[in-house]
Amino acid sequence: MTYSELYLYAKSRLTDYEALCLMEDIFDIDRRGLALYGNEMPESETDFMKAIEKRLAGIPLQYATGKAYFMGRQYFVGEGVLIPRDDTEVAVTECINSMKGTERVIDLCSGSGIIAVTLAKEFLKAEVYAVELENKAYEYLERNVRYHGADVKLIHDSIFNENCVEGEFDIIISNPPYIISDVIPILQKEVQFEPKTALDGGNDGLDFYRCIADKWVKKLKKDGKIILEIGEEQAEDVSELLKMQGITQISVVKDIQNLNRVVFGTKQN
Repeated sequence: MTYSELYLYAKSRLTDYEALCLMEDIFDIDRRGLALYGNEMPESETDFMKAIEKRLAGIPLQYATGKAYFMGRQYFVGEGVLIPRDDTEVAVTECINSMKGTERVIDLCSGSGIIAVTLAKEFLKAEVYAVELENKAYEYLERNVRYHGADVKLIHDSIFNENCVEGEFDIIISNPPYIISDVIPILQKEVQFEPKTALDGGNDGLDFYRCIADKWVKKLKKDGKIILEIGEEQAEDVSELLKMQGITQISVVKDIQNLNRVVFGTKQN
């Protein structure tokens, strides 16, 4: 089939948006490209057809193509790693606005590495670390760091082991698992394909925030910043956990939907 025929076939099975995404991710042809090259034929249509079948089975579009995008950069993703979401831009933007460019920064529960890579590419003189425990996610983290040529120091360990990296940090940033365990089985079908370990925050959704507050705040330098992505109903609880460990000037930042998305604070002593 030609590119135009493949697009029309995908559009008959999926949405127009999904069909265009598959065309661009697999063939590097967008809507304009279809107008220019639509009558040509690809060398192979196998990957395209496989991606359609995966999507029809409910597999997330990003897993079907193996790619996701975050703040203008492409990342490799697949089963075993959390799919990047626009929500995380709020945390990264707050971090970027706080940085002078030479800080020592650590990204906890790094997953695919979107936070660490973005910071390392935006601030070439920063010393950026990324901690990830799960094997499959760590493979994608390594791959994405290599793909972008980012200077990120990778740590294959649990954030519950705060001794996995030495020294203090100017900034701690994290998008940890924060969904309540009992809620995960009733999430939408697509989310069920994502790794439970990247979603499950324990019985109250706060397990990882407790860990960060108890084990990592002490590794912040004086006047260091902590930036945590949160679930929309967790701002008060997470703020209190940080206050108990001496974090002050705490603020809650909302996302584009006006939902609480980030807790931001400073260590003053």
